[in-house]
Amino acid sequence: MTILVIYQLLTMVILMICGVVLRKKKHLSENNAKELSVILTKVAVPANMIILMQRPYSHEIFLAFAKVCGGTFLFCMIGAILFFLVGKMMGLQFPEVGLFSSCGAYSNIIFMGQPLIMAMYGEAGLIFCVAVMFASTMFLFTVCSVIISIGTQKRKSIKNMLKDAFCNLVFISGAIGFFCFVASITLPEVIRDALQFASNTTVCLSMVYIGFLMAGANLKEILKDKLVYLFCVFTLLVMPIITKLIAGMFLDGIALSVLIVLMGTPAGAVLPSFAESYGNDEKRASQYVFISTILSIVTLPLVAEFLC
Repeated sequence: MTILVIYQLLTMVILMICGVVLRKKKHLSENNAKELSVILTKVAVPANMIILMQRPYSHEIFLAFAKVCGGTFLFCMIGAILFFLVGKMMGLQFPEVGLFSSCGAYSNIIFMGQPLIMAMYGEAGLIFCVAVMFASTMFLFTVCSVIISIGTQKRKSIKNMLKDAFCNLVFISGAIGFFCFVASITLPEVIRDALQFASNTTVCLSMVYIGFLMAGANLKEILKDKLVYLFCVFTLLVMPIITKLIAGMFLDGIALSVLIVLMGTPAGAVLPSFAESYGNDEKRASQYVFISTILSIVTLPLVAEFLC
């Protein structure tokens, strides 16, 4: 299992390096990268969520799916509280402690989680990956949007917050996919093929995008920041351990392992732009994403070996 994880991570690193080179050579600009992220979040990821749910209905999988959804929201909440307390102990104040808490609660499940789970458990694990993406996205646009906006000038109304949470394409596509699964609806072949082609671009585009973000980071500045390392210890090691101890009470098998691995992925790549949209520190969020992504190459095989 560890060898599979290392192999998949190395593959992803190669794609990240492509993103780094594209930025360094100025073949990919900031505007191009933003358009790339739009293709990911508006086309590739939604298509991916629907296509992953195209399978015969199983009551056992249905129950496990529901438990993983609930467990994901629970551990995102635990993560938010834990990182908030750690941040306050380190002397952080709003809005920085809100950013610290949100980055710790929302992991890179959408972009890094799927290829890892595919390598480890195949299609049997991907349906639970959808459950984690579904619940974590809802958490991002509800709880995280409140936490990250405290102390800024861009706090959204409850109406807009709920609109963002339930009217985004990731949530809608997840709901469509889940309905098709429960109702045992098989999409027409032409639609399924179109969704599959769009879905196949997810890993490549997401890794290139992450590499682009990493290329813009000030490495010397980040490496001197002890808070970033503390963040990584908690998000990459402490969170999967907590997940193992608590989720083991109500989950088992592949569903449990998928949740543990995804709770140990680095900070979500969407967090810098999310922080900017709420008037928080985009640069700081990028630092959390950068270092946690680099260190996850070491920690994720350890999580897979000793916790799954």
